[in-house]
Amino acid sequence: MQKLKLKIKNLVEMEELAQSLALYFNEQPGIIFLDGDLGAGKTTFTQFFAKEIGVQEVVTSPTFNIFKRYQGSKRYLNHFDLYRIKDNVYDQGFEEYWDSMEDITIIEWSKYLPNEFKSLANLHLTIKIIDEDKREIAVLAKNSIILFLEENNDEFIY
Repeated sequence: MQKLKLKIKNLVEMEELAQSLALYFNEQPGIIFLDGDLGAGKTTFTQFFAKEIGVQEVVTSPTFNIFKRYQGSKRYLNHFDLYRIKDNVYDQGFEEYWDSMEDITIIEWSKYLPNEFKSLANLHLTIKIIDEDKREIAVLAKNSIILFLEENNDEFIY
């Protein structure tokens, strides 16, 4: 895993980043971890991402449902929000979705996952609020994703 830092100035740039990463993951499914404070943009990122992979439904935060599954044009998007369950992940039976080699899985509040699940992520984005519109995103990703970001989203790298 390699590290990278991105700076996003507004919602348009967040959408561009999400769309770009959606193109990558639509071709090779995987697991994305999203962390950051309340209101940082985790669900907004997921909404932009979902739209790009062909999800027709309105994507909302699964805070109260914990899990939602959406059909995209090529594969399913599994969307988790672990904020409300914190340490009770084992009781939910989510591993069957995380082990899928065909789906894309986005897990908000991944910091609540037990340590043995931390290695599942292909991409881990930690979104930090700079001001009302600006975000700093710490990226931890497999080498191929880092290369993809460097080639396709270099305007966000600092």
